[in-house]
Amino acid sequence: MNDDLTDEKEALNAIYSFECLISCSSPEEYILQPPASVVSPPLRLRLHIPKGYPAAPPTIIANGSTGAALAKEVLDSVFREGEVCLYDLVEGLREVLGGEEEEGEQVNEPTSKPETPPSLPPAPSLPPPPPPPRSPSPPSLSDLTLSPSADSPSDPWTVAPAITEKKSVFIARCIRVTAATEAHTLVSALVAGDRKIQRATHNISAFRIVRDNGGVVQDNDDDGETAAGGRLAHLLQLMDARDVCVVVSRWYGGVKLGPDRFRLINTAAREALVLGGFAKEEKKRKSEEKGRQKKGKGKK
Repeated sequence: MNDDLTDEKEALNAIYSFECLISCSSPEEYILQPPASVVSPPLRLRLHIPKGYPAAPPTIIANGSTGAALAKEVLDSVFREGEVCLYDLVEGLREVLGGEEEEGEQVNEPTSKPETPPSLPPAPSLPPPPPPPRSPSPPSLSDLTLSPSADSPSDPWTVAPAITEKKSVFIARCIRVTAATEAHTLVSALVAGDRKIQRATHNISAFRIVRDNGGVVQDNDDDGETAAGGRLAHLLQLMDARDVCVVVSRWYGGVKLGPDRFRLINTAAREALVLGGFAKEEKKRKSEEKGRQKKGKGKK
């Protein structure tokens, strides 16, 4: 089992249950069984996960069941080369089998008025209520990239380039934090201090702080996008990002993205974490470059 799969297995078993992903006696075969509280009816999937994962995709060993065929469709839609995908597979199955709301931008259906009892006089007719105000159109990409908070040299947040998909716009930011209260305060100040961020449909956030004794302090907020905060927290765990808070703002463009919205949220967040130097891979690369520079100076 490589490091990526080991980290993902630990995260899955910590988030869902201790036996969500278990190894089989055959090499490279695993059983994925999300708890009934997550996927209903419960599924027990046999997976083949090659040594090259996540560069190579896992496969579902078909057993002829409808659940296996459905899981294969979800897996095909969430796998991206080089990115772990088992958490996205479980959450995709939750959406399909758990009845989770697909998007946060849903219009509440008007409830029917109760019939007036025959013994009571009919209620006087009232003028129709004024139509609700129209939702502002999503800001253009140029509007968002000209945000003062993004371009200000004194801005402490690291801002990743915007991602646009079917008129929805995603922008991620990250910042170093050392306490939970600091993270909550910074997120509140970020939203309160920028009208464009206030107009976002969702401002999803998560933070992860690792103490000197190895203890971890973490939290997340969906901001109306069900399960998105938990996915961000999972990303921070997989990347071993420490002492960081990340916020992903999404402006809904009117076209539902389905499960793809979670991939885009995590892609934007990953880019911000790499730019900010919080990714384990980025820290390793910088350390290696620094070592090569010192070695070069020694030779001179």
